[in-house]
Amino acid sequence: MSKKIYNTKLRPFYAFVSMILGGLLMVILVISFNKNVDEKEDKEKAKSRIVQVKKQKKQVTQKPKPEPKPKPKKQTPKAPPPNLSNILGGVSMNIPEFASQGITGDSTDLLESIVEDTVMSESSVDSKPKVTSRSAMEYPESAAKDGIKGFVIVNLLISKDGSVELAKIIESQPEGVFDNTVLNGVRGWRFTPARYKGKSVKVWAKQKVSFN
Repeated sequence: MSKKIYNTKLRPFYAFVSMILGGLLMVILVISFNKNVDEKEDKEKAKSRIVQVKKQKKQVTQKPKPEPKPKPKKQTPKAPPPNLSNILGGVSMNIPEFASQGITGDSTDLLESIVEDTVMSESSVDSKPKVTSRSAMEYPESAAKDGIKGFVIVNLLISKDGSVELAKIIESQPEGVFDNTVLNGVRGWRFTPARYKGKSVKVWAKQKVSFN
């Protein structure tokens, strides 16, 4: 009878102790489980760090520096061609002004032939051509009926014998009215030839023909 009473009184105590022990066991299990998990995470992190370091080492490989390109060599400037105007004294714009005094023999003959074949201008010759024969020009009938007046400026290529080789219209007023009349008429004109250095030369000369 006394044992049963003792057991019934101690039963709550045992239950309390077992509850505390069970709680401690649970806490120990949880701590040990968390510790194992933390250790695994630390190991995984360490592995990942090692892997990352290895990858960084691979990426940091330095490429060889390219060799510098050779600099282009500076070309030495070529010597300028000789100034022909200094050699021949100024052959320019069909004006053969030969000032060199030291040219003799065949060179002199060559220069004289150049002068003879050169077409010169009125301003470059020693004596200009002069009209010796000028035929009268007919007044165009249509212009005469309408009372049209005007002029034509023509450029004539006068040969060494004084004849007209070529004629070009430079200006005409009114345009086209008297052009054909002048071109046909000046071909029969005669001039004393222009002269340069005592010789007859070809020359371009301007003439104005008026129709009043």
